[in-house]
Amino acid sequence: MGRDMKRPYILILAIAVIMGCGDSGKTADVSVEAGTSVTIEMPVLFSDFPLATPTPIPSVSPAATSTSTVGPIPTVKASPFLLSPDLCDDNDGPNCNTLRLGDDYLTMDTPASGYLYSCNAPNPNAPGANESEITWINFAEKTWDFLQKLWLPSGSFSPSAGVYTENIVGIERQIDINNLPVDGEIGDWPMTQYPQLSKIDGNPGVPAAALVSHSYTAEPAAATAPNCVSLGAIGVTKNGVVLYSAVDGRGEDALAREIVDVFGGHPAGSNYHYHYIPLRLDNETRNDGHSGIVGYISDGFPIYGYKGESGREMSNDDLDACHGHGHGSIGYHYHATIEYPYTVGCYKGISSAIGNQGGLPQGRPPRRP
Repeated sequence: MGRDMKRPYILILAIAVIMGCGDSGKTADVSVEAGTSVTIEMPVLFSDFPLATPTPIPSVSPAATSTSTVGPIPTVKASPFLLSPDLCDDNDGPNCNTLRLGDDYLTMDTPASGYLYSCNAPNPNAPGANESEITWINFAEKTWDFLQKLWLPSGSFSPSAGVYTENIVGIERQIDINNLPVDGEIGDWPMTQYPQLSKIDGNPGVPAAALVSHSYTAEPAAATAPNCVSLGAIGVTKNGVVLYSAVDGRGEDALAREIVDVFGGHPAGSNYHYHYIPLRLDNETRNDGHSGIVGYISDGFPIYGYKGESGREMSNDDLDACHGHGHGSIGYHYHATIEYPYTVGCYKGISSAIGNQGGLPQGRPPRRP
């Protein structure tokens, strides 16, 4: 075979050496002898051409380097069962990864900072979460991780619209609700359709509308001594959903242990409620950075969001035994925190809920026009 007949095979071998004979769908631009430019469209398989007796290969220099284009890296969607709120993204306030488990911070003796002063003794036989299935609580250290906790995701569940009306009549603040969120944000109940969650918390409840009126004093004043907090409703959020205390029927930390939806609530039967202030409800800011009012507690005092003066996140260390404080023109008020007891530790004033021992939502049927 003459030199001219051998050249195609030599050129192919050179390209295979430069680019790798296994590649396909690429273009190589090489120079052959006296700067002659040849463009070869791949694929070319080395084994497709029988080679003659080995011949010295002329020097070949790549005129351009072939590169492969990498497509956009796919975004990994976060689990629908997890939350990562902005409140946990900074160094202000409690550490969301190591929140104190509230189980040991219920007292029936006397109010204390960071405790829930309860009127009701814990009932170990009450329904609750399956402790052996909980992965986000460090029981040895008695802490829990807000960012690793599982929450019921949103879905197709769509109950009727929420209701919240507030009127001042004389010295009373009259609030009518139907116990469903005004903003329509609610999880995909019933939870029984999520086996991975139901094995942790077997709550079969389905939220339903329940028209209820609450009447609180519009001129709250501190009592001579703080009062204990009963089971059931301790107040109302401006989102139209009742607020429960920090514990479940067992007297354990309800938010840390039980499954609630990604919007912060869950049902007791059909009574939808919050055990803490859902972070999205802290959506109003005063001129000094202080959070706005997110609801009212049964003694008439308002509860504000997570930020205090200058926009600083509140913790138990900033608040008294009842989980509140007073300053400036605001006067006394409670604050939401991301750590137990989350809303109130006791009643600073005289509550309309005092004397209720049954654990049922406080209120009465709505007033007739």
